[in-house]
Amino acid sequence: MSRRRLSFGERLIATFKQEGVEAIFSQGDLSMKDIQLHAETQGLKVVGPRHEASAVFMAMGYHAMTGQVQVAIGAPGPGQANLLPATVAAAQEHVPVIILGARRQHAVDTAVRRGRWLHASLLPAFKDICKSAVKLDQLSHLDEVVHEAFRQALTGTPGPVYIEYDAQLNEQDAEFPAIVSPARYRAPEQPAPQAAIESAIAMLRAARMPLLLAGEGVQRSRAQSAFVELARQLRCPVLTTLGGAGAFPESDPQWLRYMSQAGGDAIAAADLMLAVGTCLPETLNYGRLKHFSTNYETRRLIHVEPDVAAVGVNRPVDLALVGQTDLVLAQLLDALREGPAFKENPNLKLWRDAFKVENQSLLDNLPNTNRLHPGHLMIEARKTVPNDAVIVVDGGLTMLYQYALFEKRSSEFIYTGNFGHLGSGIGLAIGAQLAAGRERPVCLITGDGALGFHIMDFETAVRHDLPIVIVLNDDQALGAEMAQHMQHIGHEIQVTFGPVNYAAMAEAMGGFGIRVERREDIAPAIAEAFALKKPAIVQVSTDQDASYAFPIPYVGELAGWKQADILARI
Repeated sequence: MSRRRLSFGERLIATFKQEGVEAIFSQGDLSMKDIQLHAETQGLKVVGPRHEASAVFMAMGYHAMTGQVQVAIGAPGPGQANLLPATVAAAQEHVPVIILGARRQHAVDTAVRRGRWLHASLLPAFKDICKSAVKLDQLSHLDEVVHEAFRQALTGTPGPVYIEYDAQLNEQDAEFPAIVSPARYRAPEQPAPQAAIESAIAMLRAARMPLLLAGEGVQRSRAQSAFVELARQLRCPVLTTLGGAGAFPESDPQWLRYMSQAGGDAIAAADLMLAVGTCLPETLNYGRLKHFSTNYETRRLIHVEPDVAAVGVNRPVDLALVGQTDLVLAQLLDALREGPAFKENPNLKLWRDAFKVENQSLLDNLPNTNRLHPGHLMIEARKTVPNDAVIVVDGGLTMLYQYALFEKRSSEFIYTGNFGHLGSGIGLAIGAQLAAGRERPVCLITGDGALGFHIMDFETAVRHDLPIVIVLNDDQALGAEMAQHMQHIGHEIQVTFGPVNYAAMAEAMGGFGIRVERREDIAPAIAEAFALKKPAIVQVSTDQDASYAFPIPYVGELAGWKQADILARI
């Protein structure tokens, strides 16, 4: 077998490229110089965030648009530590990211010392968070460690994997055999057993009132088109989870909002639910509480789930279709095409009309306050944000306002729907824009509290010429916390901010910024931002008091899940 002498970075990047890695997210550092050199030489995108946590968020955003695993790297000590919070988010969102942490040389790492420069024992922390966390101390082990990383990241429930490598490897080379293709060291994606597909089709055809539910896994497997076709075949109501928006357009006549009365009525009437790409999370009441409690005992569940260990955890299932989401959807569609057409659910139009009335009531009854209400921001933004835009959401109450009042029409929506990680938005948007290309519009809808975590990565967007438009709900507060403080304390304690000119910050970093005070100016400002094709912040000043002085759409529904499980067990 022929062998070639390659450096650490050269071989590492070659193995990454075999797995479809297209981008390396890392600040420049001596500890990764050979990796970055060969990433650039071999044609990968090299993106340096202003904070290592953003590196992981960028990799997550890129994955959301491609389904491909990407790589984030942190320098020794503080750089590794900065990766940790976003690694938690990747784990809770089940996003596969390969995370590399450089470590001081082996002699320093294993010595009994105090006060070691740029050193902390972080491998145990990553082991608690990631699907796998290993050391790479020898160049001869590089291939097997990387192979295992992708094997772990993509097997069962996806998730992040951590490799802690000795920084001195940057100075080493070795002889390596020809690269092995991924198909030879990890199993390919698997479809569901054909017998299970046949059982699912029989159950669907026997159902009187089927219901289709989509989670974030539909988008992450790049199966939006197949899911829409499945909905067309079944002609039944379609619901999406908080993170599943984009799997099915909310403007579609079959879509109902889970938290709406119409959505609840459709669930109550359903005798069979087909859940795709979701673990039935707590924010969905585990598929068995609250809305789901009516007729729960007689409602059957078919669950499309790639991880056999996740089946039946949050709710008992009647049939598990264990296989990769996109492959299982293709199997279902092939089987459905062979039989007679389904009849449309007789109540679907009634429920959709009722939902539209309910939704219009939300729009019409937003209060007119002395300052601009955040809900009106969402209404005006919807008029101008392109229908095909990738929508990224970050923030607390900002998320709720967009959930209720900003209709998602495109097939791309990115949000940390399980973990709700504030500060993730700008990194997710940068990763998404890099993957989508400059011609696909990307819009980040965020609150000022969330944007403040990593706002300096706006400069990263400028540096890479990424025309992300940030629509900023600037109420100078952490809105959800503000509401709780006013209700339970009577005044706020450190949850409000001083006035900040974010638009001027955008301009100072080389982008476009504009401040808006009036409702009628919102849509023109957003249109101008998109037309300029450069990174932009549209800063909209909204009413700080709205968080506690007026009802928040669906806030009771969203908050209710936190107690529903406890109360159900009493």
